[in-house]
Amino acid sequence: MTDHKADPALLKDIEGGTKLKHAETEEKNPLPSAEVISQEKTKQAIETFDPSNLKHTQTAEKTGWKEAMSHDKATEELGKFDKSSLKHAETAEKNPLPDKEAISQEKQEVELRQSINKHDRSSLKKVDMCEKDGLKELVAQEATHKGIENFSKDQLKHAETQEKNPLPTKEDIQAEKKAGK
Repeated sequence: MTDHKADPALLKDIEGGTKLKHAETEEKNPLPSAEVISQEKTKQAIETFDPSNLKHTQTAEKTGWKEAMSHDKATEELGKFDKSSLKHAETAEKNPLPDKEAISQEKQEVELRQSINKHDRSSLKKVDMCEKDGLKELVAQEATHKGIENFSKDQLKHAETQEKNPLPTKEDIQAEKKAGK
């Protein structure tokens, strides 16, 4: 046994009777309660239960109104029922079946989808996609706009316009009318 020396300050506190605070003790690993033990015993009893010890019993079924009233008596009561006290009700079909045209359209659509899925893709040609760079196009457009804004009209030369296909004059129209008569 090794002899460890205690810290003198700690020994002084212990011997001096320093006032200690009261602390509540808390169980970290409590023992199971009576209820938990009872549940475990029930589980064990169920697991070890032998159904061969059970006795066969006969159950008496009660069918409710059938016991009190025979079939003949029920039909007799229904025959006496006064139909005039019933109110007239219109029946409205809330979920009608589709007509022949709708069925044929749906059938055509299903067949089309199936034919698309079954199509032989080996007969298709390979196409390389050429994607345009939007940034380059935008830069080119901006350069064009700046070129138009900064254009100097002073650099232009004067030009005379010549009509290559002139409109006919009044005299030409009248001469054509006289020639057509």
